[in-house]
Amino acid sequence: MSAAAMYMNPVPQPGEEGYRPRPKHYFRLTAENDSAFNRDGNYTSGVRLDYTRRMANGDAWGLSLTQDIYTPEIHTDGNVSGQQAYAGLLALGVGYMFRGENMGCSTELLLGTTGNPSLARYSQNSLHDGFGLDSWDGWPAQVPAEAMVQLTTRQDFRLPFLEFTTASGWQTDALFYTRAEVGAMMISGGAGFCFRVGRNLPPTGDIIGNQRATYALSTIERPEYKREALSYYLTTSFYTAYVARDFAIDGGIVHHFDQTCSRVPWQTQARVGIGVSYQGIDYFLGGLFYSQRYRTQNWHGRVGTFSLTWSW
Repeated sequence: MSAAAMYMNPVPQPGEEGYRPRPKHYFRLTAENDSAFNRDGNYTSGVRLDYTRRMANGDAWGLSLTQDIYTPEIHTDGNVSGQQAYAGLLALGVGYMFRGENMGCSTELLLGTTGNPSLARYSQNSLHDGFGLDSWDGWPAQVPAEAMVQLTTRQDFRLPFLEFTTASGWQTDALFYTRAEVGAMMISGGAGFCFRVGRNLPPTGDIIGNQRATYALSTIERPEYKREALSYYLTTSFYTAYVARDFAIDGGIVHHFDQTCSRVPWQTQARVGIGVSYQGIDYFLGGLFYSQRYRTQNWHGRVGTFSLTWSW
């Protein structure tokens, strides 16, 4: 069978030979860390676990557990004026995804905590001790413990005019999306663009990363995707947002917190990476590059991303 035939033949439908039902369950682990670029500071680590279940009508619901860690750029016994404060977040989320072939929407409600209950200090110290790295001693000065509620929604729009399939089986696709967040964790709104090129592209979605309202299952279906066949692709995306609040910089709402830096309202980020999927297991390796989050930030952010998804 030629490469073109392998990737361009219709997917078998129910009752046809070779038909396999689509999976209902999706579990994903995403880890981000700036050590991939030999850095340690600002947004230094993020870990997200999420589970998604596809329902009979094609929509889906999901659960997530997220931990984010922030530290200054230098080691100190406390916060540093003009730098990112010590901050941690641990949050449990529940989401719902309206899914379609050309557009979809994902909404997530999170309940989280900052301060010592976020376990950020314990997580970073345990990781650094395990790898023989220097400890960060300023955690007693971190953003105080507060309960936080957050609502995040994302709308995805397929861009068919950027979809192509060559005779040799190569494909492209693109996605425009908007995001809006309101709550004690973040208040922001923005828009982004994602483009992919590869073979046997899985359902369209933004680059995998530690993002609220983003689950392992895409909000947009790709009917011609063959799950049992090998899939590999290169992807890139750009996102711009206006940020009116960021708990890691502005602190909590109830407790007083001496801000160490001034937030930058307009922020941008770019993601690049490669993905490989086969027989229900998806791997992704990439990087997140973001602009200054506060005015006195000494370097633009760079964070490595790894993700593993299992569907059944």
